[in-house]
Amino acid sequence: MWYNGQVISTQEATQQALIAAHGEIRQLKNTIGSMREQLEGAGFREQQKVQHAVAAVNEESSQLRAAITSMREQMESMRLAEQDRLQHAISSSAEEAAQLKAMVQALRDELEGQKSNYEETLKSVQTGARNELKQLQLTILELRDRLEGQHDVVRA
Repeated sequence: MWYNGQVISTQEATQQALIAAHGEIRQLKNTIGSMREQLEGAGFREQQKVQHAVAAVNEESSQLRAAITSMREQMESMRLAEQDRLQHAISSSAEEAAQLKAMVQALRDELEGQKSNYEETLKSVQTGARNELKQLQLTILELRDRLEGQHDVVRA
């Protein structure tokens, strides 16, 4: 039998074929091992990429949740501040309305008092004027009587 340009026995040929097959098997095993390592490395890298992507999504989700929570708190704070301002405005308006009502009542009372004083003064003036008129009428009658009496004396 010929092997690599030499004549060899069958047993030697078988043994050399076995050695060559074992070498080829070893090479195939090494190739398979290398490919397995590459495949596992690629799978590991892919898994790391997925984990990084998931971590990035989780981080972004966490940041968005924090932003939403912050905005909700700000909105609630603004709503409470607006309620406080509104309540203060209502309270101030109520106080002002009460003060204005009290002022209006005080002015009414003062006006009523002035009206009452005016009416009393008017009555007093009217009474005085009537009394003076009566007095003047009596004086006129008395003077007329005197004048007529003097006139009668002068005629007689």
